[in-house]
Amino acid sequence: MGIVTPRSYIVGRSGNREPLRLPSAAVASIVLVFSLAAGTGCTSHMHTQLTTADQGPVPRLSADVDPRFSYGYEEIPFANHVVGEGATSNYTLRELTIPSAGVSPQGDREIRAKYYRSELSGPRPLLITLPIYARFTYPSDKVSTFVQKHSKGAYHVVEVEGKNFLINWYSLADADDEELFLDLFREGVEAERLVVIDLRRLIDWAEQQPEIDGDRIGLVGFSRSAIVAGTLATQEPRLAATVLVVGGAHPHTIVARCEGVRTAAVQKNAARRFGWDRNELEARLKPIFAVVDPANYPGRVDPETVLMIEAARDDCVVKESSDALYEAMGHPEIFTLNYGHRTAFLSMTMLGGNWMCDRILEFLDKRFQRN
Repeated sequence: MGIVTPRSYIVGRSGNREPLRLPSAAVASIVLVFSLAAGTGCTSHMHTQLTTADQGPVPRLSADVDPRFSYGYEEIPFANHVVGEGATSNYTLRELTIPSAGVSPQGDREIRAKYYRSELSGPRPLLITLPIYARFTYPSDKVSTFVQKHSKGAYHVVEVEGKNFLINWYSLADADDEELFLDLFREGVEAERLVVIDLRRLIDWAEQQPEIDGDRIGLVGFSRSAIVAGTLATQEPRLAATVLVVGGAHPHTIVARCEGVRTAAVQKNAARRFGWDRNELEARLKPIFAVVDPANYPGRVDPETVLMIEAARDDCVVKESSDALYEAMGHPEIFTLNYGHRTAFLSMTMLGGNWMCDRILEFLDKRFQRN
């Protein structure tokens, strides 16, 4: 498959386009390197699209937190110790440990994170970055490092660790009993619910630290953690900025239709063992995932506090799910990249001009009024 000279588009949801040409040789190099690294094969186009909300801001509605995400507010005990310097001399890297609200998906009762504490004086905003649990640490590492280097110490950064999957994909691919199969999903959803609670408690901790400005707390999630972050945004009005990268709502739809290696194995097992096609699997999973579906909490998020980045050729987060997240967030600012799910992350690399990282930091600066 040959490389076609691409264009970069600025596109509204109405479909109007203003083409900007990119050098084909540079694009060919980017596609080749990323294809080898990600195993995605050849690609023939690479477009960049920007979509902006076509409606005005939707006011935040006064709504209580869903009881399933409630907990008792208390002073959060924590342990942290210096392990070295951060990405620049403005930062000290600390290992942060906070007790979990339960047995965490990481196999213990603790929330662990890297805390890049700015050594500049005065309360400063905090950015929390979430991992793609047990999958791919590059996005959260990259954004954490980029913000440190390019904000020159303006932000504290907490990079949450997540060494294990939230859902046990391997057991699901082998389960030979319907009830066991569904119970494994219930356990995964319970793990996600606990993560949302723990992230709320992490925000409690942040508010209690004198060096952190509790009115300026931001969050960024990628792929699976963008779904978690979307749910958190509907339950946590203290978030002043939320960035959702290639995430979606309707997680039951994503699981039933994502063409990723793990989800495909689960889909095939459901078809082979139980005779469920994707539609049946989606229907069975819908009530199980309801509690962690951002679409089930409409009207709770101020769209001005959200930035979405989606992939037009996403073969995992289907358009229905991305659109549902866009609706749940109240029609926020949204960039649409003409990539697949994994190749969208190319835009945050040096080969992609650090485009995604630039947009994330610009959004944070705008939200936190940093000049």
